Amino acid sequence: MADKIINLQYTTIKDPLPDFIYKNLEKYSQEANSYHPQPLELIERLAERHQVPKEMVYVTAGCDEAIQMFIHAFGERTYTFTPTYIVYSDAKEFGNKFTELYSLNNNKFDISTEKIKNATLIFLANPNNPSGFTEKCKVMELIENNTHAKVIIDEAYGDFAELSVIDQVIKYSNMAVLRSFSKGFGMAGNRIGYIIANPEVLSVVKNKAQWSNVSYLSIGAAIIALENEKYFENMRSGIAEVRDDIMDFLRSNGYDFLPSKINAVVIKFANEMKGTIFFNYLKDNGIVASHGNGFSNIGLDKSFVRIAVGNKNQMKKFKESLQKL
Repeated sequence: MADKIINLQYTTIKDPLPDFIYKNLEKYSQEANSYHPQPLELIERLAERHQVPKEMVYVTAGCDEAIQMFIHAFGERTYTFTPTYIVYSDAKEFGNKFTELYSLNNNKFDISTEKIKNATLIFLANPNNPSGFTEKCKVMELIENNTHAKVIIDEAYGDFAELSVIDQVIKYSNMAVLRSFSKGFGMAGNRIGYIIANPEVLSVVKNKAQWSNVSYLSIGAAIIALENEKYFENMRSGIAEVRDDIMDFLRSNGYDFLPSKINAVVIKFANEMKGTIFFNYLKDNGIVASHGNGFSNIGLDKSFVRIAVGNKNQMKKFKESLQKL
């Protein structure tokens, strides 16, 4: 076992938040003695960022709260495309019918856009977690073919790819987009996300949230991040470079993997035994990965191993470990 553990299990950003976040929080800490439900300043900044009316923005405690709000409001018959994020399966915990539509074909995430006749709620993560993505034209086909259901496009990783359908939300009453500061801004612990949807949709789902659902310090951190977005754009570009380097390395060394737009790469082995051997080899060399579904996915068996993209030093050690295998 290596002396120092490298945790590549979760897709949180591996580097600490920049100092300017902490230095500029004083203003918000002074006002944290009061409740601040649905902070207007943050909502206006988000509306400007995405070029939508502020009435279409609702702030949540991360995407997880938003997912559960939609499940409570519309989740009687919930569908999702797997492998994907585990929280969509919360639908069955609330007594709803939950159906997984397996969508891997030759190691490519490829959804069907056909009408799902009895669906009341459909979740699609795009870019997808654990891996893969859906082109914008196919996302819109899914929405247009399922006007009888609410189609939720989870863009928690949306800042890593040019795939967003936010510009289409104003045209459709059956869709919503979820966004988060957890991934593209490295603020997973702040638990702040938001919904972009037509006001008639928000009028239903917002009744499923707590009255004051987001910490005011988290709100302040999000505002500060938006004021310094160039820093985070550079951070995301750096992560994408490291991810692409890892995919090139895996390809040149004969590994099969799922194409990725996020800060993780999923390696596919011939069978579960080989996946388990690889996972255990990494663990013995001080690298913690996600095996099968891990703690955050559904639809993966033990032939899949997910590697979160760490910093350059961490990924250098990952490559060195594979070269010894």
